[in-house]
Amino acid sequence: MRVPELDERLGMLTYLTEGGGIGGRIKEKLSDFIVDEVLMGKRASRVLLGLEDFPSEGPYHYLVAAKFTKMGTRELASLISRELGGRVRYAGLKDARAMTFQFFSLEGRFRLREVRNGVWIRPVGRLPEPLSKGRNDGNHFTVVIRGAESTPSITASITGRFPNFFSYQRFGVRPPFNHDIGKALLLRDLRSATSMMAEQGYETQGRSLRQLASEVGVEMLRFYVHSYQSYLFNLLLSKRLMEGLDPRKGDLVIKENGEVALYPEDGELVLPVPGAYTRVRGWTSEALRDILREEGVSLDLFLFRELPEISALGDLRAALARAESLTLGRGSNVVLSFFLGRGVYATSFLREIIKPKDPIAQGFH
Repeated sequence: MRVPELDERLGMLTYLTEGGGIGGRIKEKLSDFIVDEVLMGKRASRVLLGLEDFPSEGPYHYLVAAKFTKMGTRELASLISRELGGRVRYAGLKDARAMTFQFFSLEGRFRLREVRNGVWIRPVGRLPEPLSKGRNDGNHFTVVIRGAESTPSITASITGRFPNFFSYQRFGVRPPFNHDIGKALLLRDLRSATSMMAEQGYETQGRSLRQLASEVGVEMLRFYVHSYQSYLFNLLLSKRLMEGLDPRKGDLVIKENGEVALYPEDGELVLPVPGAYTRVRGWTSEALRDILREEGVSLDLFLFRELPEISALGDLRAALARAESLTLGRGSNVVLSFFLGRGVYATSFLREIIKPKDPIAQGFH
């Protein structure tokens, strides 16, 4: 089955399963897409409501924010910092077009007050360390799919395993895409990078990477570079899906104890998120070499000596992900409830189920 043009632009060139999807639309309402962060085995919504205890030892205050309005995590963190005071940290980005329950840590003294309509905040405890990126366990999702087909085959269409693509939120759904800006930065083509950033609403001079970082922030530049890494991973995963997931010489696998090993040891296939220090062998080496040649880039470009803070050294990521604690409800709409580990996109799971013909019109943004 051919994927939509948008998916091709984002490197998601295929599916794991054959045949059509169930169709339907997501995110027609904020309450159709509920994201409940899990930290230390505790769901943010349950901690917020006092249904689960949270530790209270340490200098760093922890809050739970419930968001019932369209707002991204960075905007929400800025709002909390501005209104309450103190330095705010969080473990991961959540969807702007969703109802979210999320943990934040706060350093320094703060004043508790109602932030604004649509955002509720409650202090829940303290810990010895502040939150940091990737520290959460993952997220629990409740998703409503409207307008899906109502045939009995729907249950068979929804399985727990799916390609672990970096999804639409990573790249955006309209040009200029975040990974295109990342590639321009990688090639040190600041003219193109700043031109595309201007289309996204940033006013920059961009005479050097240092100046650009002072104008939009190091974190934003790092995000663009990581987006290009994500695009390369998607291309590599697509290529592997099309050529078969059967293990082969040179493959890396992650074992049940979390260790990474070489096949033929048992484990789940992992692929590189390419960066300056990526070293692979076998099929992965050949496939990545072909992709880099087609893209006109090399791994050493991910090392930014002129701005080391945005360098990308490389990582590993599971080729397939699994939706855990998966339940399916049927009424006038399909309702899915499931848990995904950190860094795994719910829209990648939903894409495999729905197989949207028009991802934007069907809510994948």
